[in-house]
Amino acid sequence: MSTLAPPSAWGLRTRPWGLAPAAHRELLRALRFDYHKWDTFSAGGFTILPESMVVPESLHHRVVTAVEALSAGLSRFEARVRHEPEALERLGIPKALHPLIAAEPERPHQCARYDLFPCDDGRLMVSEFNEDVPGGFNETEGLPALLGDPGPGCRWEAGLRQHFVRAFEEADGVGLLYATAFSEDLQHMLILEAWLQAAGHPTVRGSPAHLRRRWLGAGKARVLGTPVDAVFRFYPGEWMPRLPNFAIWQRVGPDLPMMNPLRHLVRQSKKMFDLWWEDSAGDAETRALLEAHAPRTHPFRPDQVDRLRAERSEWVLKRAFGRMGDAVVMGTLVTAAEWDAALAEAARDPASWCVQACFRVLPLEFEAGPLYPTLGAFVVNGRFAGYYSRAAARPFLTHEALHVATVVQLS
Repeated sequence: MSTLAPPSAWGLRTRPWGLAPAAHRELLRALRFDYHKWDTFSAGGFTILPESMVVPESLHHRVVTAVEALSAGLSRFEARVRHEPEALERLGIPKALHPLIAAEPERPHQCARYDLFPCDDGRLMVSEFNEDVPGGFNETEGLPALLGDPGPGCRWEAGLRQHFVRAFEEADGVGLLYATAFSEDLQHMLILEAWLQAAGHPTVRGSPAHLRRRWLGAGKARVLGTPVDAVFRFYPGEWMPRLPNFAIWQRVGPDLPMMNPLRHLVRQSKKMFDLWWEDSAGDAETRALLEAHAPRTHPFRPDQVDRLRAERSEWVLKRAFGRMGDAVVMGTLVTAAEWDAALAEAARDPASWCVQACFRVLPLEFEAGPLYPTLGAFVVNGRFAGYYSRAAARPFLTHEALHVATVVQLS
């Protein structure tokens, strides 16, 4: 277990909001009703820490440089492999999606979030890339507006709204497509809908199952009967082949401007680090980028179970696709029996799993005690677009992680 990071390690610190109880309650009420953040209280506790994480400007520049370089590198990697069925299969992407991914034209539409962990070896590490259904829009927009002045010598980096709306500037009607069974997904759609409508874009909310085209091969795509020029997809890409209208997606999908396109499953797969490392042979710049930010990742192999059992503390077991920590098992955080059970499950379907070298995140002192932070950075069309940071009691982010407002300390 790492000790607490001294101030000289990263320069990160925390600062309480300093709100009176009544003001704190009012802020949470406004966040729920004005910014659609309904789950400010969940599982017996508040999901938002009443303090801010203060990031020195030098570290902020490192974050921006890292996420924009990673996004550009991922775009180059994706462009090379998305036409290769063998590569897509290695990444665990359903075969039914391969023709769609290959047929999608090159468009810039992207809304991603990269979670960077400050580690004990001085690296900012990324365990995966959330290029499919990145959340956190509500808090990222709401807290800077509700908290106001970020404090002496500090500024908010809250440009997500402007970047997002600008990405749809050429579209008239925009469809917001999400997994309609999940209320937490609806709250994200409501805030995006408010942004788009305020900028003059008509919107329609629905499931990807609601996509239609009135005339085969002609006319605009429609969602619940409403014509759309572009869509925002907040629906896991690997679920798409299960849709009752998947045949319509096969015909209409490649022609429909979509954020995020299905080809971004190349980036979303947790198995992609292995293929990216292999693909970067002879590319010193990409190798340096991966060395600086990406843990070594390998395909799961049943013949290595004995080694993985013996080296439990050094590995993380991951399914290629999942949400909010689902199907991710950290050897350091489970018992030997639990690790054995996870290895046995992976051995039944080895092509769907990978193993990733464990990195050690430095904890940071909060009012509640030491927590493990991550600097969550939004990336829209390749550019940094604001923070959505979190902290957790363990060095493992799941749906239980707590949101922490993030400000940048001016030099």
